[in-house]
Amino acid sequence: MEPDSWLVLAFGIAPIAVAGALVSLRDELVSTNLALILVVVVVLAAAVGGRLAGAVTAVTAALSFDFFLTKPYLSLHISSADDVETTVLLLVVGLIVGQVAVLSSRHRMAAERGRSEIGRMARVADMVARGEDPADVLLAAQAELTELLDLDDCRFDAGSSGSELSRLERTGAITGATTWRFSGGELALPAAGVSLPVLYQGHPVGQFALYPTGHAGASLEARVVAVAIADQVGAALGARAGGRTDG
Repeated sequence: MEPDSWLVLAFGIAPIAVAGALVSLRDELVSTNLALILVVVVVLAAAVGGRLAGAVTAVTAALSFDFFLTKPYLSLHISSADDVETTVLLLVVGLIVGQVAVLSSRHRMAAERGRSEIGRMARVADMVARGEDPADVLLAAQAELTELLDLDDCRFDAGSSGSELSRLERTGAITGATTWRFSGGELALPAAGVSLPVLYQGHPVGQFALYPTGHAGASLEARVVAVAIADQVGAALGARAGGRTDG
């Protein structure tokens, strides 16, 4: 069983354990308060395990509430109309709150990813602005591209020689690929690799050959940041060539 499946299973069982623990309190707390405790479990499941974990936990929470905490006890039959409403609301609210938690988590992760991507570009740009050795800029860019796009290998080839690889365009689009793969809703780089041109004042001075690890997806934002990093390398290499010409 996959790790994610174990996580969903664990969260699905959690409401059963929590409801069982609440049995000793069912005569002291009103049913709505007991239901709210189970909603908290659903929210945690959705925030940590995702939509599927949240949905499964919401269903088991409603069933556990019915089985352990409503009369007749240890039965899925409910004698009170109020408890029926509470059970249904527990399921509906659990599903809705779980979905909201998932969306909130995604937005937070997207914001963190955006800050990380900008940071990668800024680090390379700072090296260029401080006049660091182009060789060091190139090594830093290769490291940043490898992390940014989850690459198995990142090579730089000087000059303007052609490449049989697919091409990562300045817009972030990929051209020349014969098949398209998606992972996590994002376009995956071609398994055979992709070429990222390095330009200086519009003229090619080299290219990165990017070879992805597995089938990880690369967002459009990440691909555009990769182009910006390549531009910084182009500026560093072009400045060195210009300095040699002036000399």
